[in-house]
Amino acid sequence: MAESIQLVRQVSVRTIVTENFKTQVASEISRNLQQIDAELQQLEFKGKRAIADIEKRSVQPMGPDAKAQIEGIKAQVDAEKARLGQMKEEMQGQSQALTELPIGSVVTQFTLENPVEVRVGDNIFQRLEGGEILIKDGIIQEIKA
Repeated sequence: MAESIQLVRQVSVRTIVTENFKTQVASEISRNLQQIDAELQQLEFKGKRAIADIEKRSVQPMGPDAKAQIEGIKAQVDAEKARLGQMKEEMQGQSQALTELPIGSVVTQFTLENPVEVRVGDNIFQRLEGGEILIKDGIIQEIKA
């Protein structure tokens, strides 16, 4: 019979909001928004090019197969545009929420998994209780195990 076992618990990484933090996150959001805009432009270009290729290859008047291909491309482009548009809205919402964060407040940035050893006789709820790492401008300020 084993005396101990390794389990995994969740550890929150929380950060103290500073001007530097807000600037870094705003920059990251801005880069993501630019990337989404570039993807939207590229998607539009590729969709138009694919439709033009089908139109060039098809005999006139255009047959039902070519029309179906064009409609399929348009549907794919529209679905991807909707997905990217939703991502863009989420990013803009994050940007707005970021501007409203007060300096000195604490926010959870992400969660990590941490191995923990439990032994016979341990209180499992205490051992698995989530830890926390508090950071400020990337520097660990406190660790709560």
